[in-house]
Amino acid sequence: MGMRLAAAGAVCLLAVVSAGCSGEDDKPPAAARSVQHSQPPTPAASLAPVTLPEKPGPLVELIARQVRATGTVYAELVATGGHRDQKVDEKTTAQVRTSVSPPEARLTIVDRGSVDPGSVEAVVMKGAVYTRVDGQEQAPGKPWVRISRQDAANPEIGAFAKMLTGLIDGVEKSLGEIAADTGLALVKHGSFQGAPVAEGEVRRYSGTTPVKALGNGDPALQALAKLGPKDIAWTLWVDAKGLPRRFQTDLSTSQGMKTRQVVTYSRWGEPVDIQAPPRDKVHTIGG
Repeated sequence: MGMRLAAAGAVCLLAVVSAGCSGEDDKPPAAARSVQHSQPPTPAASLAPVTLPEKPGPLVELIARQVRATGTVYAELVATGGHRDQKVDEKTTAQVRTSVSPPEARLTIVDRGSVDPGSVEAVVMKGAVYTRVDGQEQAPGKPWVRISRQDAANPEIGAFAKMLTGLIDGVEKSLGEIAADTGLALVKHGSFQGAPVAEGEVRRYSGTTPVKALGNGDPALQALAKLGPKDIAWTLWVDAKGLPRRFQTDLSTSQGMKTRQVVTYSRWGEPVDIQAPPRDKVHTIGG
């Protein structure tokens, strides 16, 4: 089972053993912040065309404004690659509300490449992560588990704290990649390779970012840095409204590992269905 799903599986065990317990700059992890400023989404068709800047910094600032203006997006992330017997083949689909800080999302992460494939559903909102692993019940009649970093800090859960933190990190990593935060950070700290190329209604930008230029605030970027590459190659497709259509990263390590991540964005500004599961279907850590 993949790393994210393995961490999620640990929560199933934690839910059982803890039943008797009581108790546009770089930003901190999403679940650590909770500032709500929700507003109705604005369909991309309502936005006026914009002039796309020629430099990474101004381009990122423009995209960030347009992403916030629409308020919502549908996205799909496909991660493939690996090395020898460590293969990666994950697909994440999501609905994201970008008009609040931190972003709220409903994600489904499917591990398709391991000998023990599985899926994790997650709802991220108001500083909490609700997860459901392969649809299994975590307590009688309760297939969902609600977790937060506050739960992970509970000394009564002992060794399971690390597993719980790993799951939260994994979900936040997926959310960062899906919500465009990770991609924009890579572009912001990188440089273009050649001039942008017009492809119909979109413009394609290619570039690279040195790993040493990346900060420590984004779980996804930290995970990439730990793989040991010197540079991360990326390609960004942006439409005439200043909205990302696609973002691709490619990296190779000296150990022979190669990975590719492709995020496809669609339906900017359309309604999304992101809400917490019914309370009677949710097991809470310590509850």
